[in-house]
Amino acid sequence: MRKNDKIIIIVALVILIIAGVGVAMYQSPKTTSNLPSTTTSEKTYDVIWTIRNGSLDTISDFVGKKSQYETTAMIPEGNVKSIMFNLSWTDDRMTFMKRMGLDRLTLEVTTPDGVTFIETNTSAPITGEGTITYSVSTGIIPPVSLEANDEQIAQAKLKEKPYYDDTWANKDININVSVQIGEIRILKRIRDKGNDFELTINYQYYDGTLKEDTTKNTGGDTNPPPEDPWVEPPYISMIINTGCGRYV
Repeated sequence: MRKNDKIIIIVALVILIIAGVGVAMYQSPKTTSNLPSTTTSEKTYDVIWTIRNGSLDTISDFVGKKSQYETTAMIPEGNVKSIMFNLSWTDDRMTFMKRMGLDRLTLEVTTPDGVTFIETNTSAPITGEGTITYSVSTGIIPPVSLEANDEQIAQAKLKEKPYYDDTWANKDININVSVQIGEIRILKRIRDKGNDFELTINYQYYDGTLKEDTTKNTGGDTNPPPEDPWVEPPYISMIINTGCGRYV
């Protein structure tokens, strides 16, 4: 082996050692992402709706044959799902083994949306008992999720439309009850002034609670692209450029 070749080999080994140290210590330059952030601070909340039951004070009164009974009622809750009216009475004057002369009562109700329903029923033979039951559905279906920056704002939204419907809340419900006397005997018909009755009003409404949905991300992906796992260190180029690469 010639002397020049030995010198070249020694230089190559020195360069390889330096290059090895450089490769071990080398870190690729970090790249900064200039992508604009699209993440919003809004969170998604599930709205859990529970159906609650409520009732108004029972109306116990008398309806006369010459004038109908009139009153108004109000539902104190919003998000009303349905209302059930139940009118009951007992006929106090019947004829012929309590099978004739039966009174007929009529319930007329006008709800806050302007709709009126009229239901009529006749007292039952023998017992004289009578009932009218009618249910009104509002058709309200509240949304099941909302977006807000925090829970306090979400709670405030829960009290606004479309999550809170006050169409039926504290609005007049007009109620009329009338009676048609069934007594056919003249004297007893004169004495029959009308009937006592009871009217119950029960209702259902939606009560909402919030639950944060952690499975949903309302913002965009702001994670920077992964760094290149290998960037060629400059020391490799040094070896190649010196012409020593043929000895490696």
